[in-house]
Amino acid sequence: MSLAKTQIALWEKVVGSTELLDAVNMIDPTKVNEVATLRKKWSTDEVSVAIELCKAREHAIGRLDNAKGIVADLVSVQQASSSAVSTWKAKRFNNAEVVDLCCGIGADLLQLPSTTVGVDCDPLRCWMARQNSGKKVFVGDARSYGLPITAMVHLDPSRRVENGRRLGLNEMRPNLLEVQEICSKVCGGCVKLSPSIDLEEVAIIGDQREVEYIEDRGRVTQGIVWFNELANSGCDVTARSLTTGETVSGSIETPRISAEIGKWIYEPNPALERAKLHGSLGNKLDYWEPAFGLGLLCGNEQTKSNWFNVFEVLSTSVLRLEKVTSELRKLGAGEVEVKTRDSVVDPNVWQKELQKPANVSNERLTVFALRLGKKRVAIIARRAKQ
Repeated sequence: MSLAKTQIALWEKVVGSTELLDAVNMIDPTKVNEVATLRKKWSTDEVSVAIELCKAREHAIGRLDNAKGIVADLVSVQQASSSAVSTWKAKRFNNAEVVDLCCGIGADLLQLPSTTVGVDCDPLRCWMARQNSGKKVFVGDARSYGLPITAMVHLDPSRRVENGRRLGLNEMRPNLLEVQEICSKVCGGCVKLSPSIDLEEVAIIGDQREVEYIEDRGRVTQGIVWFNELANSGCDVTARSLTTGETVSGSIETPRISAEIGKWIYEPNPALERAKLHGSLGNKLDYWEPAFGLGLLCGNEQTKSNWFNVFEVLSTSVLRLEKVTSELRKLGAGEVEVKTRDSVVDPNVWQKELQKPANVSNERLTVFALRLGKKRVAIIARRAKQ
């Protein structure tokens, strides 16, 4: 029996053993003696796989709708799209003929149209994808798989190696040039990439493209390149918030710059900022940036937008602990949160230090520790009620 078949047979046996999985869930897998007890009844390999599966299912809770029954190892769950993101992406494919290349454990495949087929070079992951999606999955190389010219693709290149090191666009598998070649064979689709990608980096993908950044539970989790027929015409970039259910698209604009702090601070949704659309939206709302590239915007009028967290400015001071502590005392601060940009301070250290002056007040204040030009400034603010 080949190594791949042996692996799959082992996983099938473990997945089907409710007794073993229940036993694993009753122990602390970090304690050698408790693991050793299990090995008296089951083989070392069976116990190892069972522990891995249980860890993966635990990690999937809150991210994957089928977390309790997912068939996966921990690494593959960590790399999988959340169910919320997968569902959002699948809507744009509608009922198209889709091939999910580098499908992994099938998190995206599950949500894609019912006729979608998955492809992955790892036989074990292919087996997992079949269990999780109930769809056809083939072992194959994304670079040479025979794609129908009428098909669309969902392509998820591998961006990490086994030791966890992140791969750049030219190192990922398939690499950027190979992705370009794959995309040239089909009428459209999307490529799932790092949330840190820039428009210029992916300019070779498709004749028409749109880069979308998706925020899920407060974090930008994916940067997606939609190309050809699935790219929205007339826009370069899109920000999507799964938290608020809102989307904004357009072209990048630089925000207006002014050294004035203003009466209000506007902290953009991370997807909006990553898409560099905070400037476009901020210009429409008459916000400005107090220092070039800061990301935070200021204004003199309180306006409501689900794309920004809004803070009322109460005080400003030089960025020194003793000075900020004094200002917080004057304001009767209770709990204090610290936010910064470009690691001007360690927010965890400052937050710990600044709890000392807290009184019995329930007033929760925010300290923005910022570098504005050559100055290091602390802005003390109160979150506005939305």
